[in-house]
Amino acid sequence: MASLGEALSVQVTLFALMLLGILFRRRGIIDEVFSAGLTEVILRLILPCSILDSFRMSLTAELLEQTGVIFVLSAGIQLLCWVLAMVLFRRQPEDRRPVLQYATLCSNAGFLGTGIAGELFGGLGLLLTSVYLIPQRVAMWTVGLTFFRSRGERTQWGKLLRHPCIVAVFLGLGLLITQWEPPAPLLRTITGLGSCNLPMSMFLIGSLISESPWKYFRDRAALCFSAVRLGLIPLLVALLCGLAGTGETVRGIAVILSAMPAGGTTAIVAAKEGRGAEFAAGCVTVSTLLSMAAIPLWCEILRML
Repeated sequence: MASLGEALSVQVTLFALMLLGILFRRRGIIDEVFSAGLTEVILRLILPCSILDSFRMSLTAELLEQTGVIFVLSAGIQLLCWVLAMVLFRRQPEDRRPVLQYATLCSNAGFLGTGIAGELFGGLGLLLTSVYLIPQRVAMWTVGLTFFRSRGERTQWGKLLRHPCIVAVFLGLGLLITQWEPPAPLLRTITGLGSCNLPMSMFLIGSLISESPWKYFRDRAALCFSAVRLGLIPLLVALLCGLAGTGETVRGIAVILSAMPAGGTTAIVAAKEGRGAEFAAGCVTVSTLLSMAAIPLWCEILRML
């Protein structure tokens, strides 16, 4: 597990990249259209290439075991988050409750988590993160949408299975099982695009939160949610991993990914459904910036365990 100094170094780098996104958006160098386009490029091209590249390693019994454990653990974490969302926020106002519930279930493990796991755990971290994200992506497009009572989009299995990141996981598993090495030009293309994931994702996050209302740093509900998302959930996951006796790498990845802030999808879905869009953007902003301190802290806690 990375030391506190290493984790802080990663966070400073991520924060600098995020500040660049904020600066470019505030100065009008990029706009909402650019950010929307960059989101699609990352989701449909850069992140899938990063996932594919992470599966290029030798297949061992230990790796198979870690993959199975992280998948089951992730499914359990999603169930835990669903229970917390239903219990903790059931008395919130009608316009805020679905936002808080969705954000509790769906973190930013896809963008932010992938970059951090890759920096802290290398290629193995990226591979296990890709598997970890499968249950979360299922929850995002099924259970998550029911919080907003969207009848037409409650279960989108076809869309989910065609998601580029899910396709990349299955292709990556094929590479891992067959141990097939792509031709050199194709491999360099995949590796080159995949290496852009961390800087582009953090730049995008900065551009997305640059216009968010900063008043929510004084909002009790947004702060309580951030405490749950960044503190309570990873604490429960750490205890669960301790009871289950999981290995150090699996435990570290599970705890760090469970400590991710609210996903940007929260604000997108809230805006689309017309329910608490501004509050959703505030929760994303508050939890994202607080995570810059929370994640190194969790790294240090894990190192001492």
